[in-house]
Amino acid sequence: MATVEEIVRLMKDAGIARGKADSLAADQSLDEQGLDSYDRMSLLTELEEHFKVELPNQVASQLKTLNDIVNHLNSGR
Repeated sequence: MATVEEIVRLMKDAGIARGKADSLAADQSLDEQGLDSYDRMSLLTELEEHFKVELPNQVASQLKTLNDIVNHLNSGR
């Protein structure tokens, strides 16, 4: 089961959102918290590799917060 803490750890290990990962709010838009398009693409790649899932663009565009990501990963979709 995916957790926000696990996603943040993945981000830190991959160097995504350096200096910001620890302070990300789970329910606030990642864009509003300063993640740029490169950070978001890097995060999606890390998620796909770590969780062995595919996140097509139409799904990825709906994952706006850490909670959205966790809920999607845990839903089994």
